[in-house]
Amino acid sequence: MFPLTIERALAEHARSPSRLAQVSRVYVLPFDVPAARPAEAPDTPAALVRWLFGKAEVVNGFDTHEICWDKPGLVERWLNRGVALPDSLLSTSIEEATAFVREHEWVLLKHPRSCGGHGHYLVSRAADGLVAEARRQRYELELVPAGARPQIRGRLLRYPAPFFLQRLVADVNARGVLKPAQLLRAYIVDGQLAFWTERYRPHHRSASDWVVATGLGAKCRFVFSVGEEVQKLALRAAEVVDLRVGVVDLIRSSTEGAYALAAYTDGHHMIIDREFKQLPEFRDMFDFDRMIAELLVAEPAPVEARATTFVKKRENDGPRRGRPPQRRAYDR
Repeated sequence: MFPLTIERALAEHARSPSRLAQVSRVYVLPFDVPAARPAEAPDTPAALVRWLFGKAEVVNGFDTHEICWDKPGLVERWLNRGVALPDSLLSTSIEEATAFVREHEWVLLKHPRSCGGHGHYLVSRAADGLVAEARRQRYELELVPAGARPQIRGRLLRYPAPFFLQRLVADVNARGVLKPAQLLRAYIVDGQLAFWTERYRPHHRSASDWVVATGLGAKCRFVFSVGEEVQKLALRAAEVVDLRVGVVDLIRSSTEGAYALAAYTDGHHMIIDREFKQLPEFRDMFDFDRMIAELLVAEPAPVEARATTFVKKRENDGPRRGRPPQRRAYDR
């Protein structure tokens, strides 16, 4: 096993294509397709890696990279496969987006393609419209048609369609005041749960602190017990996007249970946060990178031969249909 930049891979391919063809597994980290490359080399990350490494297994596949990067697409996939998630809406309609906020009162307006909480706003109603908060700054929110980038002018945030919204999941204390729900992260290696962490804030000084991410000042700690139902949800959320190595973020409320929020994988778009390695409690049992390395060098499992059984179809057998997935408020 050895590290290789995309530039070195192109140079090695030019010298000896057969050497790269011997590579059996590839694990992708962020890269851009170089402008300086052979004329016959593809111009997309997935096609370029396949061109360089032939039949090597890519862990994870590029389809998984894309679905984890495309948050609305991820939510739709989960919704169609029965994964529990907060009520969500993807719409270009200003009226629908405004009605969604009015219905749920507290809503997260999420950037469709980002990580670490960047580009996310907590949105609520005000007497004369909508307000959005991020990084402890409060803005008047104006939803506008597609065609521009989000713009901040003074205390005005102009946010263009499409609008990706999710209901805020929270707990309520004994006095009826909202308090944060638990934000959990499951670490997946070879399709199995490796360990868990929790993102949290010791103090919540403003509404924007409900966007909990280490890149925005939140802290991280290891969690040793989450319960069977939460484990099942994390594994199911990973399974439906073919996530062999990565993380699944979930939010758990004492009154509602758990929902899937996001999935991330190392890939050409992004890299998973490893800040937990700086914690005093870090031990070998949490060494995510070592687990990935062991997976990459492991011998492939032998394929067992199975007997083939032929079943004659009865004449009255007709097509069978499964139950349709229960839909939530999404792209209404």
